[in-house]
Amino acid sequence: MGSHRASGPEPGAGRPRRERIRWAAASAALAALPAALVVALSGDSPGHDRVLSADYVRTGSWPTGYSGQYVLRNVGSDTVKGWTLRFDLPAGTRIANVWNGRLEPAEGKYTVRNENWNKALRPGESIVVGFEVRREGAGVPTASEPVRSDGPMACTINDKPCNVPAPTASGDRSATAGPIPPTGPPDGADHHTGTPVPTGTGRAAAPTTTSPPPSPNGAGGTAPRSGTIEHIAPYLDMTLAGPFDPIRAGAPGTVRERTLAYVVDGGGCRPMWGGVTRLDDPVTTGRIAALRDAGGTIRVAFGGAGGTDLAASCGTPEELATVYRQVLTATGATGMDLDIEGRSLVRPDVVQRRNAALHLLQESARAAGGAVDIGYSLPVDPLQGLGDEAKALLRDAVTRRVEVSYVNVKALNYGAAVAPRPQDRMGQFASDAAHAVQGQIREVWPHLSEEQAWRRVSVTVMIGRNDVAGEVFTLDDARRFAEFARTVRLGRVAWWSAARDRPCPTGGGADAGAEPTCSGIAQDADAFLRILGG
Repeated sequence: MGSHRASGPEPGAGRPRRERIRWAAASAALAALPAALVVALSGDSPGHDRVLSADYVRTGSWPTGYSGQYVLRNVGSDTVKGWTLRFDLPAGTRIANVWNGRLEPAEGKYTVRNENWNKALRPGESIVVGFEVRREGAGVPTASEPVRSDGPMACTINDKPCNVPAPTASGDRSATAGPIPPTGPPDGADHHTGTPVPTGTGRAAAPTTTSPPPSPNGAGGTAPRSGTIEHIAPYLDMTLAGPFDPIRAGAPGTVRERTLAYVVDGGGCRPMWGGVTRLDDPVTTGRIAALRDAGGTIRVAFGGAGGTDLAASCGTPEELATVYRQVLTATGATGMDLDIEGRSLVRPDVVQRRNAALHLLQESARAAGGAVDIGYSLPVDPLQGLGDEAKALLRDAVTRRVEVSYVNVKALNYGAAVAPRPQDRMGQFASDAAHAVQGQIREVWPHLSEEQAWRRVSVTVMIGRNDVAGEVFTLDDARRFAEFARTVRLGRVAWWSAARDRPCPTGGGADAGAEPTCSGIAQDADAFLRILGG
């Protein structure tokens, strides 16, 4: 779910949203305050109209490596039918993995070409290309050394040079700005979510020493009673093409809520699915109507790791509240899932504008005799929970009187820096993250009892293969996590995504990556639904 994703499908077809499931990108995105490098790709001569632009962002950093991403955007007036990104890396560093592109390494010079599903970029559309870099040998700094700025150099896009402007007033640094000191809790970028930008984590590295996670009852509290999970809410990727089974996606009797992903800015503060599909698109509205007929409630997910968050593009809280209301009216939903990642998480102006708009939205709904249910989806560290930026966002929501029904733990695509040796531990990582966030919820809302805080915790896992190599959420992980969730009476469980709850036609394999329409592991269709849904 996840960082990573392009703005939407190619004309006439909903393309696979591999970038959406790249929540990995969103995890590392929160790993360190970003050193944003704005890379403007110029034409052959000064003043020549640019066709593509690219923003480079350092999304995470740790002693043995870092993660970064380029956001490629078509700023011209014609559709770009293919792109090639090239850059160098300094000696002692190498690309470990890439998402949303095909990598062709050659002795320090790297070429990333488009995938078939993201080669066409219409005017205003964008795609996130993320990668993880590893430092080796003499290139690895000691624990006492600052993390260096050893990012990509000599960048070109479609064989035109990338020009790096001076650092902006916001404090972002260019590649020549010198060392980037570790500055407290991570920032995010688009990770994943997801995703992904490797997404989900709020810290740059796992602590060198850890204590065991707190017990379910917590200090001084009473143990929650074992029971059922109130909300089972799988995500549905509304940009996927192909057959759509509303009964299977809805699973009446088990799933009471479906989360439709993702609405972002289509340009000029205009809400669109994936940034490209209109709210009144007949295929999409037909799917929503079928879901509604299948029973249960619908929640709309905003933001995520790719595209542009509406809170960043709409100029005022009033304008943003109007846009949110437009989406809810078009879908008939009364619930919102705010997936906050990357720069939209670390920019105070965006955080404050969003919370102010949500307060206006809830107040207007209340005045009309209705209600809007709001939940936040935030990247986490499996042991330390939310980073400082995420906690600041929640405190600002309290200050602005936003009623928050849940805090969703994005328990996926952590990366080796925060979740080493993940085999057979992904279910435990999800439980550990939930423990940490439950305690943080009680810090933000101290009036909540132990059990009430658990009911406000939501956890989203990425079933099957995640986008980070080695991270696989297996059926056994699902069983262990489901037992934990029922023991503490977790408020909400979700997964990315309903379309992935089936085996791949080719069976997957150890070297297979994450696919948008299958899990990549051996399973029966709907196996995760039966386990997590109980």
